[in-house]
Amino acid sequence: MKKRIVVIAVALVVLLISTAALADDTNVTYDGTAQKFVFIPESTDLFANFKGVMPGDSIEQRIHISNSIGNEVKIKLYLKAEPVDPEHKDFLNQMTLSVVQDGNSILFSGPAGEQGNLADFVYLGTFYSGAETDLIATLEMPIETGNEYMDKFGQINWVFAVEELPIEPDDPTPPITGDRQITYIVISVMAAAALLVTVKLIVDVRKKKAKKS
Repeated sequence: MKKRIVVIAVALVVLLISTAALADDTNVTYDGTAQKFVFIPESTDLFANFKGVMPGDSIEQRIHISNSIGNEVKIKLYLKAEPVDPEHKDFLNQMTLSVVQDGNSILFSGPAGEQGNLADFVYLGTFYSGAETDLIATLEMPIETGNEYMDKFGQINWVFAVEELPIEPDDPTPPITGDRQITYIVISVMAAAALLVTVKLIVDVRKKKAKKS
């Protein structure tokens, strides 16, 4: 069985506007039969909770990732962040973003417009059929963020890569999710068939009114 690599590009768009919305956790399932990612809700907005963010807020988004591939195949999952467009960087760097896997592995922590540890592909683990993991993304906007950022927007591009591999005779029984140690692995997708999906995230931001004394 040949290795297959499937890639998904996630576009995170940050926009300073005045509307607000609430949402629940988002779910991403890798469907090995269809060689694609399936999103719940179907809007493919992985960061649905980042709506109506106001200066001074700290908003969390739980992204639940699972593997529905058959028992004869395992997958390796990777994540990276692409460079931010220079015209968006100043706005994005007004906010901080952290990404934590399963409550203990810090994948990223810093200004939202930087790549940090995600400049190269980070290994998230090996996943057998039915295995899962959670990413908690936290976006924070300082209370002092000024009105000069109203109506500006920024975009962050994340790339998830899945590598399908056959089950080996010496693989764990029963299967486990595998090593969670973070390593930096750059993989080439040029020679492999790749599926590219773009997912947009809108983060609405409003200026908090000063409390009267």
